[in-house]
Parts: sequence; C-alpha cells; structure tokens
Amino acid sequence: MENAKEKKHLSKGKKALIQYSIIAVCAAGVGVGGGIILKKKLGPVEVDYSGFDSSSFQADARALLKAYEENPNQEFTPAELVNIGLEKYRQCENSYSIGVGQASTIVNQQVRNFQIRNGDTYYEEQISKSSMVSLANRVIANEENATIYKGKAKDVEVPEYKDGPQTMNSEDYKSSWGKTLPEMFIYIISNDTVDTDKSSVNKKDGKIYVNLELDPEIASYNYKVQMKTLSDLSSLPTFEYLRHTYIFDSDMTLLHTTLDEKYVASMSGINATIVNNLNYYYHANEYMKIPEINEFLDYSVEGETTYE
Repeated sequence: MENAKEKKHLSKGKKALIQYSIIAVCAAGVGVGGGIILKKKLGPVEVDYSGFDSSSFQADARALLKAYEENPNQEFTPAELVNIGLEKYRQCENSYSIGVGQASTIVNQQVRNFQIRNGDTYYEEQISKSSMVSLANRVIANEENATIYKGKAKDVEVPEYKDGPQTMNSEDYKSSWGKTLPEMFIYIISNDTVDTDKSSVNKKDGKIYVNLELDPEIASYNYKVQMKTLSDLSSLPTFEYLRHTYIFDSDMTLLHTTLDEKYVASMSGINATIVNNLNYYYHANEYMKIPEINEFLDYSVEGETTYE
C-alpha cells in the first residue's frame, strides 16, 4: 500500500533550485598516473585515458563498512568514512534520492535527478531543460540488464517518452554511462583519489560532515563518461576541481550531499566552463514506487532538512 510520501512524490510538485554558474576561463590540467596522458589543444587540456583502469582506484567499500560495524570508534580517513556511508546506503533494500539543479550558460538550464531502489530493481531519471535543451532519460535496471527510455522535457519536471526502449546488458551500459544503477554512485572515492590534507571530518548536532577535495581527473572519470553520453558532448569534460560535502547521521546513514565542481565541456567545437553547485537528498530504508512511463515524479524538496 502506498504511503503518503510515496503518493506525494508521484505527483508533479514544486521546484527547488541549485545554482550552476558559467565562468569564462579555461580549466587547468594536471598530470596523474594510471595511464592518463595530457594532450595540449586549443581551449581546455584534453586527457587521454588510454590504458586507464578506474577499478584500480576504487576503495573496498564492503570491507570498510564491515570494519566500521565491528569497531565504529576506530580511526578512518575522510575518504574511508564516505565509502562506509555510501556502502551502507547502497545496501538498503529500499531507498530513493532526489537531486535538483540549475545551470546558467547563455540561457538558464534546469536539471533534475531521481534514483529509486526497490529490492533487486533500480530506477534512475535525469532531466535537463532550457530554451535550447530538452533532454529526458529514464532507466530501469537490475544486476544483469538496463532498459533505457529517451525522451524530451516538456518542463524540467514533466518528461515525455515516446520512443521505444533500448535494452543493454550491464557491462555495455556501464561502458556508455559510467556506472550501473546498482552501483548508484558515480565518483571514484578512495585514499588514492582524495587529497586528505585538504579534506576534513566534523561532528555537529549529532551529524557527521565529511568535506572532500577530489582529484579532478581520476575521481571524475566515470562521471565524465556519463556526461558525454547524456549530453552528447564532443569529448570527455575536463575538470578543474571537485569539492564535495557528505552529511551522515551519527550511525553513518547518508542524508545529504552538496557538490561544488568546475569543468570545461565541449560541444560542436564550442567550450563552456561551468561551475556546478548540486544538492542530493537521500532517503535510506524508505520505499518509493517506481513510476510507470507515463507517471511524473515530484522533485520538490520542501520539508527536507537544511544543513549548514
């Protein structure tokens, strides 16, 4: 039986904003290992990922969560704490999250994201809308396959899907979109991809705040792949910085994430430098019905806790 929150979020609701801003400067590239090579070109510095294996930089999140559950008072690095919280959320039988955003280029562009897990079934929707851009993408997946619906956004919270779905196996989907839906999180976070000296852990009012300064080339790789596919970019974006704040309850239940990121994206020979400020709101162990293709989700975050 649907609860009140489920019914609320299956209707079109009020908008909540996040600021994106465009800054007319070029991103600076930094050389890193793992097969990454920088190539000079006009505009941003392009990164050649030939031979790069992103999995070699991933933390063993399951082992970290197990270690935390056995002894939560032991010392963990900021990157390890984030992996513990993300893995705990990932293992919830039911969950959902809402992401909201706005981009400013030569026109204003709004962005929405919704993720749902119902047992072994996963759902994700991404919507981007401006006077020049109208994109909508829905995916329903399990561990083996993903079914993709591509459409247009009549409004930032009103997608329209008319074309038939495309089905891919999980391996092919990850190659095109950077991650599978069961993986949930796109960033590569580990002690190898986080600058510990510029990261911090703070506790306040029963909450745990973890600030991360991420390596702009390694940590963003899977995200770059997703962005290129979703927005049909000419090449992978080039990041200058990624600064994230993860907020957990005292038992490491994931509550909220804010992202501050700067990158250069290229389309049809035109480069745009973009600063993202994104917010994601997480609902661990809460059931949300996966919508039918003609149903709208409510992206309102009214009533969500504001963290400082």
